[in-house]
Amino acid sequence: MRVNKREGMDKKQLFSIGRLAKLTGVHIQSLRYYETLSILKPAYIDPDSGYRYYTYSQTRIVVAIQYCVEVGIPLKEFKRFISEIDGWIDYAGLLKYGKQISQEKMKRIQERLDFLDDVQQDMIHAENCSIGQFTKACFQEKLCWVIPYEGTQTDSTLHAAMHRLILEVERQGLHSGFYNGQLLCYRNQKVDSYLFIDLREDDSILKKYSQIMRIPGGEYLCTVSKESCIKRAPEIFPELFRSVNNQIVVEVELFTGQYNYFDPVFELRCSFSK
Repeated sequence: MRVNKREGMDKKQLFSIGRLAKLTGVHIQSLRYYETLSILKPAYIDPDSGYRYYTYSQTRIVVAIQYCVEVGIPLKEFKRFISEIDGWIDYAGLLKYGKQISQEKMKRIQERLDFLDDVQQDMIHAENCSIGQFTKACFQEKLCWVIPYEGTQTDSTLHAAMHRLILEVERQGLHSGFYNGQLLCYRNQKVDSYLFIDLREDDSILKKYSQIMRIPGGEYLCTVSKESCIKRAPEIFPELFRSVNNQIVVEVELFTGQYNYFDPVFELRCSFSK
């Protein structure tokens, strides 16, 4: 749609870049940026002054570009939906793609809202806990990545182990969540000790990785301590260990509304069977 002097178009019939900016409400710098992306080429460039001029019909291109900006379509992809040579804009394809991107954004926003709800529920639970006392609480099932770990959460070896745990998750292209701590699995008089972090994935990955475990949901008996005391679980929950052969014990930092990361409080959770 480029116009030149040989075509004989009067510049008075064109809009300067400043006039186009006023007509569309788009800053001059943005219009120049669109030119560098080759998605809005001036109809005419004055060879003497270098001033850019545009036709009225090109305002439609600017509107379509602004739709991309508003919805979040990368501008480098806008070329797929326009042909300045033929003068058409594929609005149907653009709207379909924009709707797809918007739906994906809504999904991510809902996941963030769900995450915030989970954190708030943890804080509400924390407010009901007191050091040395026992409470019962229900927790949802968690899909977690685990690594063997024989220490406690106050040992000097913890930070290096947690770093390795997170790196393993990232190397597999998985997405970790907020929930992490230490896990003891008592099975047939044998105990396995792990560090864990929850995953924001679905059950389809379970068969692919041996490092993924389910922390079962349900009712747990909980107690709070200033120290990491997961190794003492059998003496802290003697009745539960007497009544159940296979036991799950989880220890996490208690996430309070005013959280002290220098001196965290720990919550010990033991799976509870009536």
